This record gives sequence, C-alpha cells and structure tokens, in this order.
Amino acid sequence: MILKNILVFSILVFSNLLVFISHRQTDIQQLIEDDLSNIILFSGITKFYGYLIISILVSLFSLFLKSYFNPFIEVYLLYFQRFGFYFLINLISISSVYLVLRVYGYSRLSLLFYLIISSLILYYSDKS
Repeated sequence: MILKNILVFSILVFSNLLVFISHRQTDIQQLIEDDLSNIILFSGITKFYGYLIISILVSLFSLFLKSYFNPFIEVYLLYFQRFGFYFLINLISISSVYLVLRVYGYSRLSLLFYLIISSLILYYSDKS
C-alpha cells in the first residue's frame, strides 16, 4: 500500500514537472525572489528546484484531497463519475497551488494533458 502511494506520488510529481519543462516561459520569479529567498534554506535556489517544489506541493495536495474525500467517493459516486471527481480534485489542487505560489505563463495545453493523465493515474491506482 505504501509502495503504491509512493509510486503514484512520484508519477504525479514527474508529470507535473513535464508541464514546466515543456514550456520555457513559465514564470516563477516572484516565488523564488520574493518568497523563497527570505528563507535561509532556499537562498540561491534555481528555477528547476522551484519547479520541483511546486510539483511536490501539487502532488501532495492532490493526494490529500483524494484521501480526505475518499468516504464520499465510496458512498456517493458511481463508477463513471469517479474520473470526473479525480479530475476535479486535480483541478482544485493545481489551481490553488499555482495561485498561492504565483505561477504564471504555463502552457494551458500541457496543463490539460497533466489533468487528464493525473486523473487517470488516480483512477487506476484506486482500482488496484
């Protein structure tokens, strides 16, 4: 069970990193210069590590929302509505993390692919 969660988390982080890597115009300068530079541990952080921090937070928030709403999934949702529910969980997590961390200029098409892929990952990880 723990190994499956680690695998799902790793795939979500990697797929979110692909959104950033595939589009070079993603802007996280405010996060790096204004927010993370004030913390001694993160001073002099590169853009890739900023992408990694954002990807980890999005994945953690997605898995948190999935576990938090798990009783609702089991009781109220039918078989065909689970994918839509996972899509909603991923949409909420990515939009809230991107908004709070002030991520701008990302590719909407790559983000849509991420939402579909991450929803499929959560859907199939729940079935096994």
